[in-house]
Amino acid sequence: MLRVFDIEYDKRAERGKVINGTIMNYRILASDMDGTMLTDDKSISKETLRAVTEFREAGGYLIISSGRPYPAMTGYLAELKPNAPMVTYNGAKIVDPKDGHALFEEGMITDDAIRIMEEGEKRGHTVIVWTNDILYGNEINKNMEIYVFNTDIVPYKYESREFFRNKSVTKIILNDAPEKIAVTMKEMKEAGLKGTTWATSGPEYLEFYSDKVSKAVAVDRVAGMLGLGAEDVCAVGDGRNDLEMIKYASLGVAMQNAPEDVREQADYVTDSNERDGVGKLIRAKIL
Repeated sequence: MLRVFDIEYDKRAERGKVINGTIMNYRILASDMDGTMLTDDKSISKETLRAVTEFREAGGYLIISSGRPYPAMTGYLAELKPNAPMVTYNGAKIVDPKDGHALFEEGMITDDAIRIMEEGEKRGHTVIVWTNDILYGNEINKNMEIYVFNTDIVPYKYESREFFRNKSVTKIILNDAPEKIAVTMKEMKEAGLKGTTWATSGPEYLEFYSDKVSKAVAVDRVAGMLGLGAEDVCAVGDGRNDLEMIKYASLGVAMQNAPEDVREQADYVTDSNERDGVGKLIRAKIL
C-alpha cells in the first residue's frame, strides 16, 4: 500500500553557511541510530550530541535514518532535536519528527509477508512484525524482550499469520543466533518472494521490507523536501541495511564497527559508536 502525503516542509536551505569561519561542507547529515548514533548501551555520548547540536544550529539538517519505527525513537528526540523528516523502517515510512505523522509509507506485499512469517516459524526464529506502528511476535520471549529494550513499546503475540491478511505490514524481522540467521539469509532466495528485499541490521536480525524502498530512496526523498540533493548529503551507518544510503550520499561513511564489506564500500571510515564516531565525523568532514 502506497500513501504519499504532499507537504511543504522547510525549504529555507542556505548553501555554504559559515560557522566560526568554517564553511559547512554538507547541509544534510543522514545518520543511522543503532551502532552508529547510539552507543552499545543505547545512549548518545556527550561529544556526539554536542557535535550534532553544533551542526544543526549552524544550519544543517539532521535526518535520522533507521530501521526502527518512530515509537522506538521518541526517547531520543528531545536530545537530538531532528529538524528534518525522519526515515523509519529502513525507508518504508517517512515521518514528521514532531508527532510521527506519516509523510510517506509503503507496506509489503501481503503474500510475501505471510510467506516470511511461515519460514521464520518453521526455522524456529523469533518473528517480529510491524503494522501501523504496532509490534507483534510469534512468541513474547527473551529475544523479544531484548528487541524492545530501552523503549516503551509493548509487543503483542499473534495467533495466526492470517491475522495480517488485511493489514499493511511495514517490516518483518527474523531474530535468532547469528549462525542461524546467516543460513536463512542465503536460503530466502528460494522462498519465491515477489516484491521484498532483505538485509541484516545486526548479525542476529534479518529485516524484510518492500523492494520499492530503501534508506537511500527515503533520504533522497527527504532531501528533495528540503530543496537539496545527494550532493548535499553525508550519510553514516554501520549495517548492511545502510549500504545503499552510504553509496548514494556525496560522502558515504561507515562506522569502524561496521562489517568489513560495508567499510570497504564507504568513502570514509569514522571511529566506532563507542568512541564518538558520529561526533568525530562532524568535526573532521562537515564543520
